[in-house]
Amino acid sequence: MRVVKNTLQWTLTSVSVLFLLACQSPGGTGASAETDAAKRGAVKVTQTARGAQITSDERILFDTGKYEVKPDGAIFLDRVAAILKSKTKANVAIEGHTDNVGPAPANQLLSERRANEVRQGLITRGIVAGRVTAAGLGMTKPVADNATPDGRQANRRTDILVLGETVENIGGASLGERLSAGIDKFLSNVGGFFNNVFGPKKE
Repeated sequence: MRVVKNTLQWTLTSVSVLFLLACQSPGGTGASAETDAAKRGAVKVTQTARGAQITSDERILFDTGKYEVKPDGAIFLDRVAAILKSKTKANVAIEGHTDNVGPAPANQLLSERRANEVRQGLITRGIVAGRVTAAGLGMTKPVADNATPDGRQANRRTDILVLGETVENIGGASLGERLSAGIDKFLSNVGGFFNNVFGPKKE
């Protein structure tokens, strides 16, 4: 009886693994379509009353609960710095935001550290320190409903405001897509999960 039970469990596990692998294959539709859509929305560039605003999905720049910029985030900051050096002399305001999960003081501190990390990243890439300020706004400025996962994801963001500048002048309507092009590691995915679980262990 135990042999039959173990065999059944092994079969169900194998089927589940094959199903998940199929979902991440190039021929899959649902999962890859959702991932592609998320990638396209990874960076948004909008015109605001304060200036041109570049909004980055949290997952490009940071791991959950962390403030150190990830490798994909470094690529993103390279591109933003290049724009700030070649397209404008305007000052820049970095603003960090979180969702409402967890204590407000912890979210405030995390948003401040993230904003400062982005500021320092731009300075390291040649942007004059006097041009760039950083502020953490914690969970005080949501742009979506924190009651839903998508809403919370939208609220976990970093805004880079190019003050008094226009979107047209710094790159136009397609700037968001160009800034996020090729940055494809920021989303967690089935392939990454299996690699982390079954791949070679780091020493």
